[in-house]
Amino acid sequence: MRHTLFLFLFAALFACKTRKEMPAPAVDDRLISLATQGCRGWCPMYVLDFHNSGKVAYEGIRFVEKTGKSEFQLTADELNSLKETVKKADLWQYPEQIESRIADAPYATLTVYNGDKTHPVSGSIDRPRPLLELENKLKDLAEAHGLQVKKGVNPNDPALKMTAMLIVKLKPDLNAGNWSKPLQDESLLRLVRRVSSENNWMIGYDPTQHTEQEMMDLLKSMEGVLGVEKK
Repeated sequence: MRHTLFLFLFAALFACKTRKEMPAPAVDDRLISLATQGCRGWCPMYVLDFHNSGKVAYEGIRFVEKTGKSEFQLTADELNSLKETVKKADLWQYPEQIESRIADAPYATLTVYNGDKTHPVSGSIDRPRPLLELENKLKDLAEAHGLQVKKGVNPNDPALKMTAMLIVKLKPDLNAGNWSKPLQDESLLRLVRRVSSENNWMIGYDPTQHTEQEMMDLLKSMEGVLGVEKK
């Protein structure tokens, strides 16, 4: 009898210890996600997952400037504004599929999360306005953090090969767009972004066509250029 009681207590203690050591199930921290799909053309295909913590996970799939996975962090104000927009849109009230009468238009799926509950809503550009406004909000946030998600990328575009970067210092009164247009038309460079409050710009060029020194010498010889630096 004592032997049986000992075995019972040992089994109970082992079971209790096993239960304590089991990891808690992961909680889905996502707030809202956007997944875009293809169309007839260069519609960008990517996934954006916005978390309640403010973390945003991005995965570029096709016809995007940046493929693969990356992350960025929303500011407190951006996160609060997003939560208000998600609450106002109230995706839970919509069916999972909203039929479209527009052929070959961009197609996307918005998915809202609440713990272990999810609700996807798919459709095109003729969805109700609150859904379109929410989608645009997500895209605006992504673009504000350096991701190009509103415009698709032609995979045959020569600019995709312009992966090497330089910093060009232009005269204060010089319009960077007008200055770079002739060179962009000849596929010599692409204007990437402004990098300071002064008229300093990051430019990209194709390193298989021009060496770094060749490109620096070319830029320095151009009117309106005050200096060129390596990135």
